[in-house]
Amino acid sequence: MKFVANKITYEINTDDGYYLIGFSDNSDTPNQYVIIQKAIEFDEQDVDLGMNTYYFEYSDQSNSGYGICENVNLEKDKVFFDLKENELDNIKSIEISFEQEKTIIDRNEFENIFNRIFLAPHSAQVQPNVPSK
Repeated sequence: MKFVANKITYEINTDDGYYLIGFSDNSDTPNQYVIIQKAIEFDEQDVDLGMNTYYFEYSDQSNSGYGICENVNLEKDKVFFDLKENELDNIKSIEISFEQEKTIIDRNEFENIFNRIFLAPHSAQVQPNVPSK
Protein backbone atom coordinates (compact mmCIF):
# COMPACT_ATOMS: atom_id res chain seq x y z
CA MET A 1 0.00 0.00 0.00
CA LYS A 2 1.44 3.41 -0.96
CA PHE A 3 0.24 6.98 -0.79
CA VAL A 4 1.54 10.55 -0.77
CA ALA A 5 0.92 12.57 2.40
CA ASN A 6 0.00 16.17 1.67
CA LYS A 7 -0.64 16.83 5.37
CA ILE A 8 1.38 15.65 8.38
CA THR A 9 0.33 16.42 11.93
CA TYR A 10 2.51 15.77 14.97
CA GLU A 11 2.21 16.82 18.58
CA ILE A 12 2.97 16.09 22.18
CA ASN A 13 -0.26 16.73 24.08
CA THR A 14 0.75 16.95 27.73
CA ASP A 15 -2.76 17.93 28.89
CA ASP A 16 -4.29 14.69 27.59
CA GLY A 17 -1.05 12.69 27.88
CA TYR A 18 -0.20 11.42 24.41
CA TYR A 19 2.14 11.61 21.42
CA LEU A 20 0.50 11.78 17.99
CA ILE A 21 1.60 11.61 14.37
CA GLY A 22 -0.85 11.66 11.48
CA PHE A 23 -0.28 11.38 7.73
CA SER A 24 -3.09 12.08 5.24
CA ASP A 25 -3.40 12.36 1.48
CA ASN A 26 -5.80 15.31 1.80
CA SER A 27 -6.24 17.49 4.86
CA ASP A 28 -9.92 18.27 4.21
CA THR A 29 -11.34 14.88 3.28
CA PRO A 30 -8.65 12.19 3.40
CA ASN A 31 -9.09 8.98 1.44
CA GLN A 32 -5.95 7.46 2.94
CA TYR A 33 -4.38 8.24 6.28
CA VAL A 34 -2.26 6.78 9.04
CA ILE A 35 -2.63 7.86 12.65
CA ILE A 36 -0.18 6.73 15.31
CA GLN A 37 -0.85 7.62 18.93
CA LYS A 38 0.85 6.57 22.14
CA ALA A 39 0.22 7.49 25.75
CA ILE A 40 2.99 9.38 27.51
CA GLU A 41 2.39 7.12 30.53
CA PHE A 42 0.43 3.90 30.74
CA ASP A 43 -1.88 3.01 33.58
CA GLU A 44 -2.60 -0.43 35.01
CA GLN A 45 -5.66 -0.87 32.79
CA ASP A 46 -3.56 -0.18 29.65
CA VAL A 47 -1.14 -2.90 30.72
CA ASP A 48 -3.92 -5.37 31.59
CA LEU A 49 -5.60 -4.85 28.21
CA GLY A 50 -2.35 -5.00 26.18
CA MET A 51 -2.69 -1.35 25.23
CA ASN A 52 0.66 -0.31 26.70
CA THR A 53 2.10 0.45 23.28
CA TYR A 54 1.24 2.67 20.30
CA TYR A 55 -2.10 2.63 18.48
CA PHE A 56 -1.89 2.46 14.67
CA GLU A 57 -4.79 3.15 12.29
CA TYR A 58 -4.88 3.05 8.49
CA SER A 59 -7.86 4.80 6.84
CA ASP A 60 -10.51 3.56 9.33
CA GLN A 61 -10.84 1.79 12.66
CA SER A 62 -11.31 -1.59 10.99
CA ASN A 63 -7.63 -1.33 9.95
CA SER A 64 -6.17 -0.61 13.35
CA GLY A 65 -4.49 -2.16 16.34
CA TYR A 66 -1.91 -1.81 19.08
CA GLY A 67 1.77 -2.50 18.39
CA ILE A 68 1.11 -3.93 14.92
CA CYS A 69 4.30 -2.81 13.13
CA GLU A 70 7.14 -5.29 12.77
CA ASN A 71 9.58 -2.69 11.41
CA VAL A 72 9.48 1.04 10.80
CA ASN A 73 11.90 2.98 8.63
CA LEU A 74 11.86 6.79 8.53
CA GLU A 75 13.76 8.47 5.70
CA LYS A 76 14.03 12.11 4.66
CA ASP A 77 10.92 12.04 2.48
CA LYS A 78 9.32 8.63 3.18
CA VAL A 79 8.25 6.37 5.99
CA PHE A 80 7.80 2.61 5.69
CA PHE A 81 5.66 0.51 8.02
CA ASP A 82 6.09 -3.27 7.77
CA LEU A 83 3.10 -4.78 9.53
CA LYS A 84 3.03 -7.97 11.55
CA GLU A 85 1.46 -10.89 9.74
CA ASN A 86 -2.34 -11.06 9.88
CA GLU A 87 -2.73 -7.74 11.68
CA LEU A 88 -4.56 -5.80 8.94
CA ASP A 89 -6.61 -7.46 6.21
CA ASN A 90 -4.33 -8.12 3.22
CA ILE A 91 -2.01 -5.20 4.07
CA LYS A 92 1.60 -6.20 4.61
CA SER A 93 3.23 -2.79 4.43
CA ILE A 94 2.46 0.89 4.03
CA GLU A 95 4.79 3.35 2.33
CA ILE A 96 4.08 7.05 2.74
CA SER A 97 5.93 9.65 0.66
CA PHE A 98 5.92 13.36 1.48
CA GLU A 99 7.60 16.62 0.60
CA GLN A 100 9.38 17.49 3.83
CA GLU A 101 9.53 21.22 3.13
CA LYS A 102 5.74 21.40 2.64
CA THR A 103 4.58 18.98 5.35
CA ILE A 104 7.03 19.09 8.27
CA ILE A 105 7.64 22.48 9.84
CA ASP A 106 10.10 21.29 12.52
CA ARG A 107 11.97 18.11 11.53
CA ASN A 108 13.64 17.80 14.96
CA GLU A 109 10.30 17.91 16.77
CA PHE A 110 8.78 15.44 14.29
CA GLU A 111 11.66 12.98 14.75
CA ASN A 112 11.53 13.41 18.54
CA ILE A 113 7.84 12.45 18.60
CA PHE A 114 8.38 9.64 16.07
CA ASN A 115 11.19 8.20 18.20
CA ARG A 116 9.19 8.52 21.44
CA ILE A 117 6.44 6.47 19.82
CA PHE A 118 8.61 3.80 18.20
CA LEU A 119 11.87 3.63 20.19
CA ALA A 120 10.31 2.94 23.58
CA PRO A 121 9.47 -0.46 25.07
CA HIS A 122 6.61 -2.35 23.38
CA SER A 123 7.29 -0.68 20.02
CA ALA A 124 8.38 -1.77 16.58
CA GLN A 125 11.98 -2.22 15.50
CA VAL A 126 13.06 1.08 13.93
CA GLN A 127 15.64 1.30 11.22
CA PRO A 128 18.15 4.17 11.48
CA ASN A 129 17.01 7.56 10.23
CA VAL A 130 18.57 9.06 7.15
CA PRO A 131 20.09 12.39 8.21
CA SER A 132 17.78 15.27 7.38
CA LYS A 133 19.31 18.11 5.43
